[in-house]
Amino acid sequence: MPADISSLVNKMEEYIKKNAQGVSIQDVARQFNISRYESVYVLGMLIGSGKVGVRQIGPVKLHYYKHDKGKGGD
Repeated sequence: MPADISSLVNKMEEYIKKNAQGVSIQDVARQFNISRYESVYVLGMLIGSGKVGVRQIGPVKLHYYKHDKGKGGD
């Protein structure tokens, strides 16, 4: 794993936000020049925090940013 994991998590979160259609594990691995295993690990952290959702399209899992619905007022 990269030494500064929190920096990678933040960068990955921004990358996912910019790609509204969703990104695959392989897209993330290529973008950040990390292994697919490492990308799965960090994506799992983002999914666990509730910031990223996953939808299955055929054999591919697309990861997308979850908008904060219902926050900020009544």
